[in-house]
Amino acid sequence: MNLNFTVSEPKPWKRVLEIEVPSASIQTELDEAYGRYRKEMRIPGFRQGKVPLSVLKARFGNEIRAEVLERKIPEYLNQAREEADIDPISQPVIEDISFDDGKDLKVRAVLEVKPPIELKQYKDLRVIRKVVEVTDENIARSLDALRERYANIVRVDGAAEQDHFLMADLQHLDSSGVPIIGRKEEGQFFQIGTERLGEAFDKQLIGVKADEERRVDTVYPDDYAEEDLAGQQGHFLVKVRDVLEKQLPILDDAFAVDVGAEDLDDLKQSIKEEMEQEPDREMRTKLLEQIVADYDFEVPESMLKTYLDQSVSEARSRARGQEIDEEAIRQEYRPAAVDQIKRYLLLDAIGDEEQIEVTKEELDGRLERIAERGQMPVDQIRRTFRDNGRLERIESDIREEKVVEFLVQHADIQVE
Repeated sequence: MNLNFTVSEPKPWKRVLEIEVPSASIQTELDEAYGRYRKEMRIPGFRQGKVPLSVLKARFGNEIRAEVLERKIPEYLNQAREEADIDPISQPVIEDISFDDGKDLKVRAVLEVKPPIELKQYKDLRVIRKVVEVTDENIARSLDALRERYANIVRVDGAAEQDHFLMADLQHLDSSGVPIIGRKEEGQFFQIGTERLGEAFDKQLIGVKADEERRVDTVYPDDYAEEDLAGQQGHFLVKVRDVLEKQLPILDDAFAVDVGAEDLDDLKQSIKEEMEQEPDREMRTKLLEQIVADYDFEVPESMLKTYLDQSVSEARSRARGQEIDEEAIRQEYRPAAVDQIKRYLLLDAIGDEEQIEVTKEELDGRLERIAERGQMPVDQIRRTFRDNGRLERIESDIREEKVVEFLVQHADIQVE
């Protein structure tokens, strides 16, 4: 069918598609739908298949029109999009539909596309790769940090000491010791020694025991989050619920297995390899930052929204049911999101320029490794990923890795 359409480009990444479908074409679709409904519809007082068209339109006209438009508009959009050679990166958003009996159907839809990028120099870029010597001391520090991450917090029977944790209720007092109404913070968890409420606050709580109350006077730190309190005196009645301490796991084979290694030697070897690879990761990061910094273009709104929605979702998971300020999170993560999207689009454009593609063998190999880790048949992994759309994402990740490797191979690497 011949379509009349126009395409405008209000932004480099946005296309507005305005379509006109001749009234005769859409009327043909409506007539077919009316005929189908007449055959199937049962209305009291009329034999099946003999309902007058006027009655059918009066009772079900809006429903039939909606069904036809819902079915046909995507077809019209796809046809116009293909004829206009538009390759969208998101689902079209229909902004307006105009249709009256006997008149042309008019549809306006917005589609987002990858913005055109005029590539600048990306080969022979100078980047520094640092030489790092991995020592036993380095490995030991990483093991200690790993034990800290997997430490348990356990109750202490005796008095609180430096670096112990307290679970306590904090009642704010005025200078004369009278509780300030509305200024009670219940269930506060903090570590003695962090000086969150000032050095004096922590020192006065050393020696406190569970179920004990203690008045504490302090001076808020100069960098306290509430600026009107920074550097001011503070007075508290602290009701201690629990005294706790961090219990580090024993560094042995059992701990190594818990964190995913075969044994302690395997864990140490993994840490060593990770440290040896760090200079390469840092070099790649610097190289990509250098490339991205040379470009200034708007990123598509849908890509930015997807990234920030994910950031909000992750923040909500970390909050564990507590309220979060979604708008503040979006503002905080927006610069990083823009950089990440620019990086993706630039690497994609370089991949196109250099004709870098993912082979079937490369994709199969990645799926086999995923299946092995998940102890699932590779065919099941492939079907699952194809159904949920993750297969395309994996292929995109492999291609991006190949583009980055291409850039590294064509970089001017200086070793220091």
